[in-house]
Amino acid sequence: MAGTVSSLGIGSSVLTADVIDKLKAADTANIVTPIDNKITLQAQKESALNLLSSLLSSIKANVSSLSDDTLYQKRTVSGNSDAVSVTALSGSAIQSFSITDTVMAKKGILESGAFSSTTATVSSGSGTMSLAIDGQTFDIDYTASTTLTDLKESIASAAGEKVTASILQTGANEYHLVLTSKETGADQTISLSDSVGGTLNNELKTYDITTNPTGVQSIQTASDASFKYNGISITRASNSVDDLIVGVTINLLQDAGSTNISISQNTTAISDELKNLATSYNTLIKQLDDMTLSDLANGKVGIFNGDNTIKAIKREVTKMITSVNANGDSLAQYGIGLDQKGTMTFTKSAFDTKMSADPTALEAFFSGSTDASGEYTEGVFGNFNTLLDSYTKSSGLMSTLLDGSKNETKTLNSERTRASALLTARYDTMTTRFAMYDAIISKINSQFSSLQMQINAMSDSSS
Repeated sequence: MAGTVSSLGIGSSVLTADVIDKLKAADTANIVTPIDNKITLQAQKESALNLLSSLLSSIKANVSSLSDDTLYQKRTVSGNSDAVSVTALSGSAIQSFSITDTVMAKKGILESGAFSSTTATVSSGSGTMSLAIDGQTFDIDYTASTTLTDLKESIASAAGEKVTASILQTGANEYHLVLTSKETGADQTISLSDSVGGTLNNELKTYDITTNPTGVQSIQTASDASFKYNGISITRASNSVDDLIVGVTINLLQDAGSTNISISQNTTAISDELKNLATSYNTLIKQLDDMTLSDLANGKVGIFNGDNTIKAIKREVTKMITSVNANGDSLAQYGIGLDQKGTMTFTKSAFDTKMSADPTALEAFFSGSTDASGEYTEGVFGNFNTLLDSYTKSSGLMSTLLDGSKNETKTLNSERTRASALLTARYDTMTTRFAMYDAIISKINSQFSSLQMQINAMSDSSS
């Protein structure tokens, strides 16, 4: 406050600092408080709009999935066993087949004879060892100082894309070079040979029970996989076969296995999305009802009571759920309906019946279809998705409403700042003036007291 006012009015205490504060509080209540109330209400509206935007995005995610034809292309595989496992990509043909007489494809594995240590040399001189696999030959040079470890590393460097080289200790002072093909199939057979005049130790030459019983032995012969598909013999280099049926991979897991495989449409994925839709819809409608509530008798009024824009959202969303297309199809026929209270329900048995009867018709109604002439008809969820997109996209209704709310809050804050500044200036000026008047009156009071004393003195002397 610009000055201090004790009283005004020749000691009558007509105007005091407390009175000025009360006057200012009254003006604040009439001018600033209404603006504060509007700011609070606008903050509540903005919070409600953010919630509504989130709920609309949630239901849009469900609707978008139901409008996407890839949902109806998902497949379920039954009949997998410990011996055979089958996977099917979306859109693969719905079918059944048998797999019998499985024989696993194998890798080629070679083991050298025993060396006394990993640092033992593999030759008494120089030469080139050749490693052949899958139609390729890899040359590995050696010298009299090349150790078993050196040879392993040289093989890994030269033929590492085709084979794995390792050293296996099988006993005291017994170390073997082990070569394993990285892929399965008959073409993965590994063979070693020495150059003409080469001096590789016997442990690295082909095993021969008569001439070289300590040489290289085949521990496992590389071989193709084989099985019967619907009774037809099939061979492949790999245990994972993905080129027999489009979009289907057959994995052989055990020898002598058999199973009957069925590939069908994954209806669970669709029904799960419908369940999620019912949950999202009911949550959205509950909030819309609360936000637009008008129950004056019980003093309950929603934050958007009387707001036709918000009311229209519920009206348009509900209209989509209850719509009937040109062919007389409706969601109610597929188990999706509204009860007397407007709550969405999903009856899976009704959905399963329609799905089993005509899955193509269900997909066409839900997601859309193209007729023989090439004309495309949008599905119910495609139309629903378009409506929700008009609400949730960056330039959609919710973005516009939120921007408007933020701008209104900004305007109200500016208005409050101006009003508060005007009140402060008004009462600072008032206080300064009344402080000055109080000083003048105090001086006059002092002069009057002095004059009164003189008059009293003269009166006393006269008597």
